[in-house]
Amino acid sequence: MRLIIKALEHMKVLTVANRKGGAGKSTCAAHLASEAVRSGLKTILIDMDPQKTLEMWWGKRDEENPYLIDTNANDLPKSIETLREKSFDLCIIDTPGDASQNAISGIKVADLVIIPSKPTAPDLSAIGRTISMVEESNKAFVFIITQGIVRAKATLQAASVLSQFGTVAPAVVSNRTAYATAMGLGSSACLLDKQAEGEIQQVWDFVKARLFEEQKSNKKKLTT
Repeated sequence: MRLIIKALEHMKVLTVANRKGGAGKSTCAAHLASEAVRSGLKTILIDMDPQKTLEMWWGKRDEENPYLIDTNANDLPKSIETLREKSFDLCIIDTPGDASQNAISGIKVADLVIIPSKPTAPDLSAIGRTISMVEESNKAFVFIITQGIVRAKATLQAASVLSQFGTVAPAVVSNRTAYATAMGLGSSACLLDKQAEGEIQQVWDFVKARLFEEQKSNKKKLTT
């Protein structure tokens, strides 16, 4: 187990969003949750997507952590406050591929929004709609390229395009069968494929730094 020093002032909320379906939102949410647990964080999941892909993944697991709760768009802010009182370190919210109230509410409560995108022309041309939705809520966001081929021209071009709008994760969640297999088993591709493990660890380290290490750097000394 990889551990991090826990010095959290309050629970962080990580929301995965993209108005276009099929971008790999649930896969990202599940694998980041797995890495958070490996890092020693008490993690809870909220699946706002009616398809419930993340919840189905969670239901196949034997481990208690990450936990999962049911809520709805109207009750989500109150649910987040309740979770803070229960000493959770991280809440990961999966949202539907649309601009519904479920998606918007998940973005509004986030400390950081992850926008996954495939490196294809239709996905990249549609990314502006998601960026606008996140910016309307004044939330920080980063991109993760999904279902790409490492060092392929399309993947490199996608990274270049996305970097014009925000920060892109340093690793690609590649097009590997291990991810689909892991989602069907309630497991992690990290346990099935060494290359997938390296990718996910790099992405998690990137996200973790954005969420937690920035908090540490912003701490101020008390004056007497």
